[in-house]
Order: sequence, then C-alpha cells, then structure tokens
Amino acid sequence: MNVPWIVWGSLIVLIALKLVRVSPPAAGIVQEILGINPLHLEKDNSMPENHGNGERYCMRVVAHRGGGFDYPENSLSAFKNSKRKGCTAVELDLRLTKDNIPIVFHDSTTERVTGQTGTISEMTWEELGNLDISYNHPLRDKFSDGERIPLLYDALQHCLDNELRIIIDLKESRIEVVQVVLDAYKKYPRLFRRGFITSFNPIILYMIRKKEPRITACLGWRPYYFSRTSYAGLEALGPPRFHNPLKHLAACILDTLYEWLLPRFVYYIVGVSLVLLHKDIVNPHVIEQWFDRDIRVMAWTVNRPSEKTHFSKLLKVTYLTDTLHLEKDM
Repeated sequence: MNVPWIVWGSLIVLIALKLVRVSPPAAGIVQEILGINPLHLEKDNSMPENHGNGERYCMRVVAHRGGGFDYPENSLSAFKNSKRKGCTAVELDLRLTKDNIPIVFHDSTTERVTGQTGTISEMTWEELGNLDISYNHPLRDKFSDGERIPLLYDALQHCLDNELRIIIDLKESRIEVVQVVLDAYKKYPRLFRRGFITSFNPIILYMIRKKEPRITACLGWRPYYFSRTSYAGLEALGPPRFHNPLKHLAACILDTLYEWLLPRFVYYIVGVSLVLLHKDIVNPHVIEQWFDRDIRVMAWTVNRPSEKTHFSKLLKVTYLTDTLHLEKDM
C-alpha cells in the first residue's frame, strides 16, 4: 500500500524540527527565576501554600528599564529605586558601542534621552560615557548630579547584589551580541537562576541558546513589527519602517507569515519559556493558547492604574511598567 506523500512530508518536518530544536531549560530552573505562575494565585492574589519549588515567590511586576518614569531609564539609580520600592525584577536593555562595549541603553540613537545627537553603534564608550541620561527626564531637577549610561557588567553586578531578577532585552542584531551574552553568563553564573534574555529576533535567541541551552529565553512580539515602527492597539497604525513600496509590501507579508509561524514553530525551535506581548493584544484566549504550550505570558508596557488592576487581578499575568508609584503586591 502506498503511503500518501503528505504523511511522508509531515514525518520529515517533525524529524527536522526535533533535530534543530534547542530544548528549553528545566521547568524547575524557569520556575526559580519566575516563581509561581500568576495564573495559579488565589482569588485574592495571595500565594498558595506550595507551588513546587520551595519558594513563596511570584514575579508579578517588572520595572521596565528600571522604572523610567520615576528615575532616568536604564540607570543604576532606577534599579536602586526598584529595590527600595520592593520590586523584585527589573528589565534592562543591552546595546553595543562601536568598540563592542556592552552598555545598558534602549534607543539606537542618543538624542531622546541625552539631548545629544549620536548613534550608539557609531560611538565609542569613551564618547558615550560622559553623556547625561537624565537630561530630558521630566524630573530632571531631582538629579542634580546627572546620570551616566551604565556598563552592562556594572548593572548586572548591582542587580544580583540586590537580589533582583533581571530581564536582559537584546536590542542588538549584530552577531557580536551572541558572545557578549555568553560571556555575561560565564562571568555571572547566578544569571542562570536569576535572569533571562528576551528579543524580538528569534535568530539571535536561537544562536545564543544553541551554544548555551541553559539560558532561559523569551520572545517578544507585537503586530506589524516588521512593517511599522510602533503599535498602539486600536489607534492609528505607526509610521512605516520602509518608504520603498516594495520593501513595505515585503515587510507586510513577513508580518503575516511570522504571526502564523511564531505560535506553531518558532517558539518550539528556539526553546523559549516565555513570550513578551504588547498589552493591547493580551486577552484570556491568547493566555490560554500559550498556557497550553507551557509558555508564560508577560505584557508590556502597563502604566495606568486601571490597566494594572486588569492585568493583575483579571488576566493574572506578569506585566512590565514604567512607574512603581502606587504599585502594590510586587
């Protein structure tokens, strides 16, 4: 009897997926980083008696860039404030200078934060080290001595010393960032149990985890990521990334294709343990879909008090926020 070609094709695809996949870290390691899944909290948001790893911990709130509304974003003072406010986890952004020095900075350019014109990848650490990242902060008068861009290692050391969980958001697409991350985990082995990496780029995550599968990873996603520079839910679409019509069309096609591939193949091949989703697309159905795949959902960026209540009490997912003001149950 002849076996239909679709059966052979499916078998080949399954075997190929198994061969190229990088398995995620052990569930116990992931749970040690994140604590109990917020979905398992009691109705009053209290902890159950036992959630399997011997710790009564739950990562409910993450200080996005250390809480950039309260203190200069991605600054050591922001991370200190997070600890002081009782927040147990911070997110920070990793970029590389022209001379491949890993720094904690979000944008590809310096102007929005420092008021000085420049491109990070075209500037050396010597040129960047003296820029004031409090220059354009709304509470600038509060920081009379200014704030400097932290080196990655200084930020990691500070957070680990203060028992903060760390989310390292990889803003780099250059291949050099792979070795930078591997070196950071080699220098700070505690990161394996106290932090994870996240990126919108599954290829970078895959390359890192292929070399060091013990690293916990998270994939970020929002609609129109490839074709639009920003997304704001029901508001107007953000500006197109490409002015060339053919490039824009190609990016739109890639958006549609990747949206289909992400929950079916990409997350599995990379071996991620979490997905970081734009807050405007997180709903009970999306959470359930990822829960069935044993993947946790985190939402960004949740700043309004009413939204915080919605995400913590109703949806019960971890969220990133720019302000810890009036924050509870961290």
